[in-house]
Amino acid sequence: MGLFGSKKDKQMDSIISQIRVDLSNNYKDSAKENVALLEQILEMKKTEGKMKNLDSYYRQLEELKEDIANFKRTY
Repeated sequence: MGLFGSKKDKQMDSIISQIRVDLSNNYKDSAKENVALLEQILEMKKTEGKMKNLDSYYRQLEELKEDIANFKRTY
């Protein structure tokens, strides 16, 4: 973390990237698992009060959940 703290969380960013890759590769089950993991981490960070900018991550989580709900296989 930098002098003033990090506005981004590398772990959550990595999970979000993996979810997008999973969806682009038609791996819906893996995407669902990673969404659940992301949600769990967000709740933990919210409870701990370690990050102040969680709203953007919650928005991304909701968008990803919507993407999964609208997911259609491409093969």
